[in-house]
Amino acid sequence: AIYSLKARVGYSYNCFRRLMKSTILALCLANSVLLVAADERAAGTLSEMLAKIRSEEFENNFFVGDAFLEKPTPGKESAAGCILDKVVAIVKENAMTDSATVNELQVDLAACCTHDSQDCVADVSSAYALLEAVNRQQLDAQTTAPKVAAMLIRAVEKRSSEEKIRETHRHFFGKCKDVDECTMKALFVESTEL
Repeated sequence: AIYSLKARVGYSYNCFRRLMKSTILALCLANSVLLVAADERAAGTLSEMLAKIRSEEFENNFFVGDAFLEKPTPGKESAAGCILDKVVAIVKENAMTDSATVNELQVDLAACCTHDSQDCVADVSSAYALLEAVNRQQLDAQTTAPKVAAMLIRAVEKRSSEEKIRETHRHFFGKCKDVDECTMKALFVESTEL
């Protein structure tokens, strides 16, 4: 009887081990597939990335965010909301911590320009180029992040007025006029909840 019990326990344990190995293998494979899909490299320039979004090679992740007091008008104003959402991502959510998040930020920033193409490309290309350099590990993310945020703030200021923006986001207006001297400390306001 004891041998029979040991045999059953041993059999159950071996089945359990095989099941766990199979489950872990399946999860690893599924995760690899998701990572490959999520890690498709953003285009090297904003114009190229915008073309890839328009051709549906990349999904259009346009997101106006929640910065406006009222629904923004289509075009420049909605692009401003989208761009300001990326400023918040950089400053408050540390969106430039690794190449995967920088890559995603590049794709999402390009999507902002789908609502204001010509002017947006002119105003945001330099910031996108800095993101690309960080993504390629040519620039340090920590020192580049405030510069990118400052450039994007200038683009937002061209598209909307401060009084249309929620108080939680309004503090970005006028910050870091000198892009090269901008720091995260200058952009960050601890008392403001976003």
